[in-house]
Amino acid sequence: MKKVIVLALAFSLIGLGVVQYRFLIIGLRGTYARFSYQARNALQAAKQELHGENEMSLLLASIVAPGPGNLDSLRGASERLFRGFLKDKLLSQGLDIDFAFAITDGLEIHPFLQSEGFNDFDSISHYRIFLEGLLPQRCGCRLVLHLKAQNLVKYLISQLNHLTIPFLIFFFLIGGCFIWLVRFLEEQRKLDEVKNDFINNLTHELKTPVFTIGLTTSMLQKTVKSDPERQYLEVIRRENEALKLQVNKVLELASLEKSRQVLEKEHLDIHEALAPTIEFFRIHVDQQGGSFRYFPEAAMARAWIDPVHLGNALHNLLENALKYSGEEKIIEVRTFNQKSNCCISVRDWGVGVAPSDRKKVFEKFYRVNSGDIHQTKGFGLGLSYVRQVARLHGGAVKVESPAPGAGGKGSLFTLCIPVN
Repeated sequence: MKKVIVLALAFSLIGLGVVQYRFLIIGLRGTYARFSYQARNALQAAKQELHGENEMSLLLASIVAPGPGNLDSLRGASERLFRGFLKDKLLSQGLDIDFAFAITDGLEIHPFLQSEGFNDFDSISHYRIFLEGLLPQRCGCRLVLHLKAQNLVKYLISQLNHLTIPFLIFFFLIGGCFIWLVRFLEEQRKLDEVKNDFINNLTHELKTPVFTIGLTTSMLQKTVKSDPERQYLEVIRRENEALKLQVNKVLELASLEKSRQVLEKEHLDIHEALAPTIEFFRIHVDQQGGSFRYFPEAAMARAWIDPVHLGNALHNLLENALKYSGEEKIIEVRTFNQKSNCCISVRDWGVGVAPSDRKKVFEKFYRVNSGDIHQTKGFGLGLSYVRQVARLHGGAVKVESPAPGAGGKGSLFTLCIPVN
C-alpha cells in the first residue's frame, strides 16, 4: 500500500510539472502575441509621426537623402536621437525592453541608419514597417523601418512571474515534502522490520518454555492427589494455554505478512472445512452456559481455501464474539451467498463496537479503548489476522455495530471469500 501511495504521489508530481509546463507554453504564446501587437502599434505610431515634416523626420531625411548633406558625422547623433524616439513609442505601448533598429531600402540591402549590434539580435523578434511621406520622397526609394527586441524569451518569461514564481515555490515545496515522505516511509519500513523480527524471535523463544510448562503441568496433574494442588495446576494449565494461543497468533500473523505464498489452498466445501471449529465452539459456549446457533445457508460453498488459516480466522471471530458477548453469551454463525462470494457471519449481542473504532479494529495491535480498565485479555492480533486471511483468499471482512436486525445490539462480523 505504501508503494502505491509513493508511486501515486510521484506520478502526480510529474503530472503537475507537465501540466504547468503546458500552461507556461500557452502563457508564453499569449504574451508573445500581445508583445507583437504592441510592437507593431509602436512602429505604426512612429510611421505616422515620420510621415510629415518635423524635427525627427527632417533629421532622418538628411541621412537618407543623397548628396553632400548626407554626412557621416550626423549618423551618431541621429542614432541616439532616433533610439530615444522609438523608446518613447515603445513605452507608450507598455514595452520596456532593449532593442535594436535600422532604416534600410526596400530590398533591405543598404542600411541608411543602423544601431550597433543590429545583426546580432534574434530574428524571432524582428518587426518591419514601410515608411511613407517625407522620407521616401527625399530618398527616392522605398524605406523600411526595422525593430528587433533583445532577449525576447527572457522578457516574455518575466511577464509571467506572477505564475512561474508561485509555481516553482509550491512545486519545490511539494517535491521536498515528497522526498521527506519517501525517506520517512523507508525509515518506518526498517523500523517495522526490526519490530517484527524482535516479536517473531521473542515468540519463537517463548514456544519452548510454554511447551515445557504445559508438559510438566500435565505430568503433575497425573501424580498429584490433593484437591488444592490440582486446582493450582489447573490454573497454571489454563494460563499456559492462553499464553500458547497468543504466541501462535503472533506467529501465524507474521507468516501471513511475510509472504503471499504461505497459503496451501485446496478446493473444498467451506462448511466441511469449518465444521471442527463450529463443533468446538458449540461445546465451549454450552459449557459457559451460553447459546450457540449455526445456520449453514450458503448454497455455493466450494472454493479454493486454506482450511487451517480459514478455520483459525473463524476461531478468532468466535473467540472475539465470546469475549464481548456480555452475560448473555449468545453467538450466532451464518453462511450465505452474496454475489459470487460465500460469506461467514458471526454475530453477538454484546457491547458492540463504537463508530470511531470500526475502521481500526482490524489494525494490528489495536484494541478498543475502554479507559484504564481491560475486562478482556488480548493483544489486538485476532482481527488483524482475520483481515489478512480474507485478503489472501481474495475476499474481505467487515463489521457492523449495532448489528442489523431485531434487537439492534452487539456486533456482526462478516468474512466473504469468492467461490468457484
